[in-house]
Amino acid sequence: MTRARALDTQRIEKFRLKRNEKRREESDGKTPNLFLRIGRRDKVFELIVRCPGERDPTRLKIGTFPKTTLDRASEVAAEWNAMIERGLDPREEGKRREREALVDARRTFRSAMKDHIAWLPNRTRNCHAAADANCLRAEFLNPKRNDWIDKALADVTKADVGTLIDKIRDRGVPGRAFEALGLIKQFFVWVNAASRYQAYGLPGNVTGNPVADVTPESMQFVRVVRERTLDVVELRAYWRASVAMDYPDGPMYRLVLLTGGRRRDECEGIRWSEIDIGKKLWTIPKDRVKHGNELGDLYVALTDEAAALLEELRRGQPKGWGDCVFSVTNGQTPYTAYDMDDFRARVEEEFRKLMPGSAMDRFWLHDLRRVVRTALSKLGVPKEIAEYVIGHRKKKDYNQDLFIAPCRKAMRQFTDRLLRVLDGSAAGFRADDPDSDE
Repeated sequence: MTRARALDTQRIEKFRLKRNEKRREESDGKTPNLFLRIGRRDKVFELIVRCPGERDPTRLKIGTFPKTTLDRASEVAAEWNAMIERGLDPREEGKRREREALVDARRTFRSAMKDHIAWLPNRTRNCHAAADANCLRAEFLNPKRNDWIDKALADVTKADVGTLIDKIRDRGVPGRAFEALGLIKQFFVWVNAASRYQAYGLPGNVTGNPVADVTPESMQFVRVVRERTLDVVELRAYWRASVAMDYPDGPMYRLVLLTGGRRRDECEGIRWSEIDIGKKLWTIPKDRVKHGNELGDLYVALTDEAAALLEELRRGQPKGWGDCVFSVTNGQTPYTAYDMDDFRARVEEEFRKLMPGSAMDRFWLHDLRRVVRTALSKLGVPKEIAEYVIGHRKKKDYNQDLFIAPCRKAMRQFTDRLLRVLDGSAAGFRADDPDSDE
């Protein structure tokens, strides 16, 4: 019997059916049991072989030419022949490998971190869940920043984590690096819980947590108390930049300042259901308030200017808009894609227009809280009220007053002076005093 000629790519490309043929098969004289089935539409590599436990030969599809090359088909055929010789069915082995691949994918850092982020809203203290999730996604689930994102979780090392944290610090944001370290430590504690570690392929002891003994001190982090604030010219530049920006960015940046230096996540998560325009009151629910589980809801007195901004936003939103004030999904979900770097660049550009040849130091939205608190002090607002305005409250005690009236008066004082500062008719926030050095 003449041995079949070995297939080659050029021959395969030339194979055509004859006029009366519906299909035919060409055997590969090199790899046992490997055939090429030629049809009118495609050419398919097959292994025709008797699988363990079966009486008749079975056609096992390998792939379609040219997507599956001859070399690849020969490799697969040789592998499947070897399995059959060992009494294994390639079909069952394929399913087993798929299951193992799914398990392996489940045990990667990426998969575990996604599970952790999904769990964050369920933790006991969850008012920072959204902010923590954003940080984890940006720093640990970004392949451009994390080159071990698809590494098996059990293989992630202290050096991997330490190098990534160092890179964050080297970007000039030590505070972010400090935050990221704390969050990744919390993640590894969570993933090593008794009910979870096996699913992620961890050993269930301290070796499953590569950062168990990593501390801010060991990373040479020094927590520095920020003192940055914005001076009068910087405030004017901030306001001009925010006015020039479209919804939702610009109005959100203005609302932060007009409501007493609110925290960013408080403003970006604001809902229409939280606002009583008639009473000019914004009630921030405790789940979005820092330490809200202990302190409860926060009541923010709205000035005429803040209320007018919100009413303007409401008028501009179409019928059927959801509950979220700032949103790009018709009010269904809050808008969280603010680009602080872009806004900061706009503010710096306005600053250079106001102060040619000068440079503005880097700032964060949180620095506005110092602007407001310092201004309230200069305007003579009592300390207890000034602290309440910016959301710094003592734990609940016998005094159950919500301080709405005095806070409203304080915000009226601050906003009146702020508008004068912005239009240039006031040089600063200190109350009128002939002996003032401001």
